[in-house]
Amino acid sequence: MERKLVMSFKDQVGSKFNLIVNSVKDEVTEVEIEAIMDSVLTTGAVISKNGALIEKLGAVIVETTETEYDVQ
Repeated sequence: MERKLVMSFKDQVGSKFNLIVNSVKDEVTEVEIEAIMDSVLTTGAVISKNGALIEKLGAVIVETTETEYDVQ
């Protein structure tokens, strides 16, 4: 099973911007996620096509599984 962290922000024009982190550890905490999101906002390290990210909207962890089938 793969785990992805999807963090949602609002940019300067009010559009939603998702930042996705692949292979998130099982032990990640809400406090750690919030700290990452705060860092993204304060450093300005990530910019959307519409400009700077200005507000946190939310975060979710998405878990996916794969089922392989042997088809001939």
